[in-house]
Amino acid sequence: MCFTINVNIVKEEMERRFNTTLIDPDNYRPSYYYHAFELPRIPVISSENPDSVRLFQWGLIPSWSRNEEFANDIRYKTFNAKAETITEKPSFRNAVKIHRCLVISRGFYEWQTVGREKFPYFIYLRNNEIFAFAGIFDSWTNHETGEILNTFSIITTAANPLLEKIHNIKKRMPVILSPEDEWQWLDTSVPLSQSLQLLKPYDQARMGAHTISRLITKRGAEKNVPDLVKPFAYPKASLF
Repeated sequence: MCFTINVNIVKEEMERRFNTTLIDPDNYRPSYYYHAFELPRIPVISSENPDSVRLFQWGLIPSWSRNEEFANDIRYKTFNAKAETITEKPSFRNAVKIHRCLVISRGFYEWQTVGREKFPYFIYLRNNEIFAFAGIFDSWTNHETGEILNTFSIITTAANPLLEKIHNIKKRMPVILSPEDEWQWLDTSVPLSQSLQLLKPYDQARMGAHTISRLITKRGAEKNVPDLVKPFAYPKASLF
């Protein structure tokens, strides 16, 4: 699955890469560490507003959620949406048809299990390229307060050979879109069956990965620091 990502990207770099404008830049904070369970606001490009980058909250709340209690419960179950069942699950099946998005990132983190130990890895694209995960979003109105929440899920798929070695228990990975596929994913006029074909494992030849220190799991530690992604060697961890 994918619960922890790196969005250490300055506004200008993001805007150049996607040829868009970041809305609400005063509330955007580049960070080496965003964890889904903290419900962070992450830069996304939506199918409704493809010319702008907006901050949506991680953890999709379906528009049909009946009340705040239900919304606060379901959002912790929708950080990820499986590509294989996305058209079947009530929380996702409408969003994948009309509410698609690009979730902007520079990398993500996963853990390799060796015996009783787990080793953290940072996974990224070659040359440290910015990229986009395939996502879906929805807008929910809290009828008690009038607040409108824009929220999203990151879509996952079967792991490629590299991620099979790292995420070696569940063998899943987030869907990374190639630049040539990003705008097709946002185009909801394309037949859904055709768009779903984009939800596939990314080419491992274009990816890199290395182990990092256990700073990422240290409670109370400041994780928005360069040391979080610095290579750190463990005798038992290996990609070979």
